[in-house]
Amino acid sequence: MAAKILVTGANGFIGKVLCRRLIELGHEVSALTREAQDITKPFALKDEFDFVFHLAAHNITHVGDKGADLYHLVNVEGTRNVLKAAKAKHSVFLSTAKVYFAEGKPITEDSPLLPLKEYEKSKLAAENVCTDILDSKDLLIFRAVNIVGKGQPEKAVIPVLFQKAAAGEPLEIFGPKDSVLQLLYVEDVVDAFVKVVEKGGLSGIYNLSSSGNITLGELAVAIKDLTGSKSEIRFVNKDKTIFSEVLSGKVEKALGWKARTTVREILEGYC
Repeated sequence: MAAKILVTGANGFIGKVLCRRLIELGHEVSALTREAQDITKPFALKDEFDFVFHLAAHNITHVGDKGADLYHLVNVEGTRNVLKAAKAKHSVFLSTAKVYFAEGKPITEDSPLLPLKEYEKSKLAAENVCTDILDSKDLLIFRAVNIVGKGQPEKAVIPVLFQKAAAGEPLEIFGPKDSVLQLLYVEDVVDAFVKVVEKGGLSGIYNLSSSGNITLGELAVAIKDLTGSKSEIRFVNKDKTIFSEVLSGKVEKALGWKARTTVREILEGYC
């Protein structure tokens, strides 16, 4: 049965894919974009919805207090304004697995939390706003690893490396060579969202991750290979790293969802 669904951040990387998929499935989709509504200010919506997918967020790296203020304004107060304006049976908030404490152990939903940077601090604060405003049976929080795919912002590491490789420019890797990335394909993320709608709702906190792990060094080599580039790879950071694999067994049991797209398939999609 068709559902009435509000998607915030509808013009964003994930929002565009979600809106397209929901419309293809016959759902009634209302797209809330930055151009249509400034969520940092209180607003009202007349309609009521079966689902709200709150994807709108500020995630550009900033340094200093000004950046912290902007993260709080958009991600925390913006979330508060959206939830107060959007009356819905089910609310889905997209958070980040970066809220967890990376201590070298596998991460489940019960793992300790320790967000380090302003973005993830604001996401955890936004989670708390969700739990304060909404009844727990009506709230679903997804904590996702790195969501990637063609169409993501050009400032992200994979598009930047592809651009430089295609131009024959040096691939400067600012993170440690052996840093491990868990890459989650955007269409796989949207598969999980669609399954929530098909199930008629889900509540609680669930990780979204994949077994698609790759180091930064391996990533640079793979991109050179795919583009036939002769770019030099330069590693400028020799810090030691700790990898904590984020596990998503809980959502697999609840929704029958599992990321299907391999790292190689993800990277080939950029070509």
